[in-house]
Amino acid sequence: MNFYKTQNTIKVLVISIVASFSFLNGSLVNAQCGFPATCSNTDYSNFGINSNSNAATIEYDNFVAGFHSTAVRTSQGVYKVWGEEIGPDGYTNVLSPTDLIPANYPDLTGTVLKVALGGQGSAQVVILTTTGLFSMGYMSSVFPESITNTEILTKLTIDGQTDGLPAGVDPLDIKMMYATYMNLVLVTCSGNVYIITDAGESTGTGISGYLSDVDASKWHQVTESTAGNPVLSNVVAVRGSYDALFALKGDGTLWTWGKETYLGNNSPNQSRSRATQMTSPSVSPIKMIGGTIQWFNGDKLHTYYALDANGSLYALGGNSVRQIGDFTTIERLSWVQPRYSSAAGPVMNNVKWISPNEHDGSFSTINILTADSLVYNWGFNSKNMLGRLTPDIAYDPAIPDGITNADKTVGIESGGHTTMLIKKCENKFGYVGHETAGSMGNGSDDEDFETVFTFSTAAVSVCGAVATAQIDVTGSPDMNALGNYCSLTSIGVTGIPAGGTFSVS
Repeated sequence: MNFYKTQNTIKVLVISIVASFSFLNGSLVNAQCGFPATCSNTDYSNFGINSNSNAATIEYDNFVAGFHSTAVRTSQGVYKVWGEEIGPDGYTNVLSPTDLIPANYPDLTGTVLKVALGGQGSAQVVILTTTGLFSMGYMSSVFPESITNTEILTKLTIDGQTDGLPAGVDPLDIKMMYATYMNLVLVTCSGNVYIITDAGESTGTGISGYLSDVDASKWHQVTESTAGNPVLSNVVAVRGSYDALFALKGDGTLWTWGKETYLGNNSPNQSRSRATQMTSPSVSPIKMIGGTIQWFNGDKLHTYYALDANGSLYALGGNSVRQIGDFTTIERLSWVQPRYSSAAGPVMNNVKWISPNEHDGSFSTINILTADSLVYNWGFNSKNMLGRLTPDIAYDPAIPDGITNADKTVGIESGGHTTMLIKKCENKFGYVGHETAGSMGNGSDDEDFETVFTFSTAAVSVCGAVATAQIDVTGSPDMNALGNYCSLTSIGVTGIPAGGTFSVS
């Protein structure tokens, strides 16, 4: 039996009286990993090495890591969480992957749709369910205390809306929910962008400076710098970092706003209080975007990444810890391509997936997957988070220590102090970096520093990046004394996880 993915259940009817089977019925089931779709074009499986080039359906957040805590949209239709201060009291460490459901989190209501983490150090967790927004964890990491002043899992009321969402926006209208330090961004199915932030420039509404508690406790709809300042629309993704946000529109154009932004046209970093169109790095359509931030000599240096549909990767901005990937530390005011082996070596032109450290407010790093499932990474190796020999220094692009060309990776996520990956044929995730407070999901709260990837973790099946599959067979065909199969008997074959097909010969 040869399979790549598996479908929910096939009933097999045995009609031959000799030792061969004909499979008469079976159906292809696209279960979307068991999660309800929030937009008509939702495709939760469009993730990792299996992703395609449809920017409108890329699912960035099946695997989300904060500083020492993680949330995963699994292939079984439930989120699992583990790590530092991610218990329902917002303080307890969760040492093993745990279902994010009301049975384990009693103050949670509705069906979980999306999870985001953001902070600088310990993360605040934001949960979107069919009943609205919830938060828990480290205060003042995403939301100001004027919105929530408790670490305990709490349903949010924001600006008078008891579901916590912008007026007129339903939970099922949310395409993307993205968090980073002191910013929560919503992209709706219709392509509008709303943000909660403490910085005027990041609201994208033309105001500057730090916001009052009242204004920091409201949703702001991002607008453009074009004539008449229309709302930013037709957006399919927003990423970025503290004080510099970055949007991709359905027409392929890129837009940025915030305190320290780049346009990619050789102009210097500057403040932009409304979304301003950037120079595109490629004539090919853009597939994915990402951003990261590094504090350097008191300044915040932002770096932008754009991956096009042909697999070419581009970078722009701050480069103090080699986060551009061009084997220099030169700030780049125009888009350049990272390189695989040296400043004169081949450019990165066969990239399938990117994962910058985008949820935490420091330590610029990025992990990528190439089309042949290889991992490369570069940037600041804080506490060995890149899996390189020497901690807390900057590294140029390379395959991490302990990973070989034979290791095929299907999904990867950069955290604030960690990197986690899903390797083909390995049901436990790989982990490197700072182990603490249950961050490895292995049942231990010991502290250590993993210098190369270890798989002494826990079994987690990430939606869209399933590394192993299981086939359960129930029943058995009747046989006579001669070893012939009786006709009109059946067995049940169940594939775990759901969402694909069997190929049987």
